[in-house]
Amino acid sequence: MQGVDVGRVNLDPGAEYLPYEPDVDARKYVQVRDLMLRQKLGPNGALVVSIEVLYEVRSRLLEEIDRLDSEVIMVDTPGQMELFIFHEAGPAFTLEFSKRGAACALILFDASLTRRPSEFVSLRLMGLITQLRLEVPTLIALNKGDLQCSQEVKAWIDNPQTLHEDPLMEKGVISEIVVRIAKVLDDYSLATRVPMISALRSEGLEELYDLIHETWCVCGDLT
Repeated sequence: MQGVDVGRVNLDPGAEYLPYEPDVDARKYVQVRDLMLRQKLGPNGALVVSIEVLYEVRSRLLEEIDRLDSEVIMVDTPGQMELFIFHEAGPAFTLEFSKRGAACALILFDASLTRRPSEFVSLRLMGLITQLRLEVPTLIALNKGDLQCSQEVKAWIDNPQTLHEDPLMEKGVISEIVVRIAKVLDDYSLATRVPMISALRSEGLEELYDLIHETWCVCGDLT
C-alpha cells in the first residue's frame, strides 16, 4: 500500500497455509509434519525439534535473506512464544537481523482475549519480556479491533490510569497485582501506543506503520 518493496520470510516450519508467497521459507529445510511422521513425535515435540533444526541451519537461511533485494524484510515467526522468544533461536536470528539494518519486533494479540484488566496488563508484560529477550524495540498491536467486545480495551489503552477504577477489575490480591505491574510497565517499558487494528477491514494499519517508523526516531513520541 505504501509502494515499498517488501521481502517476505517465513520462519514457521509448522505453517500449513500462508496467505502470502514467501521469498525465503523455513519449510525448505524442515517441516513439522515430516518430523512427526519420521521421528514419531507429537505436534509439540516436532515443533521444538524443528526450531532446533532451523537454529543449526541459520547461516544458510541468512544467506538466502541477504540475497533479497528489498527495502523492507518482514519475518513471520512461529506464534508460540516458547519456540522463538524463549528458545535461543529467537535472539540469535534477531541479533543477525539487527546487524543488517534497523530491526524491531511486532507482537499481535487477539483483542477479544483482553476482557479484564489483568489480561490486558499480562499482554503488555509479555511485550516487555519479548523486548528483554530479543533486545530490539518491541511493539504490541491488538487485532480484531472491529469486534464490539474489543472496544472495552480501548479505554485502558487511551488512559492506563483507568485500569484500577474499572468495574471489571478483579477483586482482592489480583487487583493489587494488576496495579503494581501496570506501574512497573509505565516505569520501565518504552513509551508506546498500543494500536487497535483489524486485519479483516485493514483498519489501524496506518497507525501501526507510523509507530514502526517512530521506533527509530529519537524525537518520536510513541505515547
